[in-house]
Amino acid sequence: MKKFDVLVVGSGAGLEVASNAAERGLSVAIVEEGPLGGTCLNRGCIPSKMLIHSADVVETIQSSERFGVKSKIEKIDFAAIVRRVSKVVDTDSSDIEKAIRESGNPTLYKVKAKFISPKQMQVGDPSAGSGQVEQIEADKVFIVGGTRPSTPPIPGLENTPYLDSTKALRLGKLPEHLVIIGGGYIAAELAHFYGALGTKITILVRGDKMLADEDEEIADWFTKEFSKKYKILFKTEAEAVSYQDNKFILKLKGDGGKLEADQLLVATGRMPNTDILNIKATGVEMDDKGFIKVNEYLETNVEGVFAFGDIIGILPFRHAANDQVGFAIRNAFTDKKVPFDPFAIGHAVFSSPQVGGVGKTEQELKKEGTTYKVGKAELKDTAMGGALQENGLAKVLVSEEDNILGVHIIGPNASILIHEAIVAMKANGTVDAITNSVYIHPALSEWLQRAFFAIQ
Repeated sequence: MKKFDVLVVGSGAGLEVASNAAERGLSVAIVEEGPLGGTCLNRGCIPSKMLIHSADVVETIQSSERFGVKSKIEKIDFAAIVRRVSKVVDTDSSDIEKAIRESGNPTLYKVKAKFISPKQMQVGDPSAGSGQVEQIEADKVFIVGGTRPSTPPIPGLENTPYLDSTKALRLGKLPEHLVIIGGGYIAAELAHFYGALGTKITILVRGDKMLADEDEEIADWFTKEFSKKYKILFKTEAEAVSYQDNKFILKLKGDGGKLEADQLLVATGRMPNTDILNIKATGVEMDDKGFIKVNEYLETNVEGVFAFGDIIGILPFRHAANDQVGFAIRNAFTDKKVPFDPFAIGHAVFSSPQVGGVGKTEQELKKEGTTYKVGKAELKDTAMGGALQENGLAKVLVSEEDNILGVHIIGPNASILIHEAIVAMKANGTVDAITNSVYIHPALSEWLQRAFFAIQ
């Protein structure tokens, strides 16, 4: 059995741990079955945002006439759009692998692997019939194994060539009609991408709104705007799915009838890879969904075993994992422990309209019984809103002492504007920090300031 000082499971944010440990002179092993770079680079935020930018360009051209610019789209080369993105992603992933292999330390095990004890793994698949199977162990273990798309238990679904969020990023042909099961951010972003390029979109949502995890008022606004573009069937579920003559046939529950489409995307959430990694062999505690439990120092209940990123089920965003990695490194390799603080880590939905949020939602504050004040501003009531001919909502939630509890935005560049609130919250800023600042007129950011002025 080969012994290492450090074992890193996963090659997303975990690569920073591996690099840091190697720089400290420690021997490091990285275990990763798939392409290097993790979910974000290969099948998540990077390729999806590159694809979505093409959709944004199409929408800009299509709306140009209202600004006195007549234009038309000659052709949408869908294959070229996907090819451009795949080339960038594959090149970056390949470059990461090349750099690791040339370094000599870390040692890369690019094979299937599973835990056999708290700090030991079997690397290689004995059932494959080829390749070497080894056992490795380490003094410190970092489990950063990520998540994968979950599959709902719909009869017949597993026997069809349905798309998940990974496959949907590399489709070879633009669908004529795409049915999407799910109403979260993945459904919203991919519906925008395919819909803007010309695909007919039908979305099945179990609840009564899209983006149900957002602030309720933002979710309602998004649902209303998205419903103007696409057919959304609320409180609707598929009872069975079949695939015949290159068509998906969905039987809907109740008397909802049937739907036919040439592609079906299932976007109903993600599940941790703890089962694949055989985490139960480590004795590491997990919740009822299989996510790894950690304390504020990102330590598991097993000494010397850390976990962070999507696999712990807290803030499933690459930027959150990028923040967590610094705490994991300090807590594992230095004498001074520093607790990870999830406060003021924001998020965005890159759809049309965009959504950005940070902190508590109004429904969370109500559930907690927290006393709060609200300020709102619509984009159309600002100078830049008139110039853009766009509308949106900025909403701020503050305490009785004027501390910022949450900020939520829907509209143009919400993913950028939300950072002002993130910085203010992280710096323990109050309402006065925003309202006493002199904003450039007529910049888009005045919109958020107006929401703070409107607090009651």
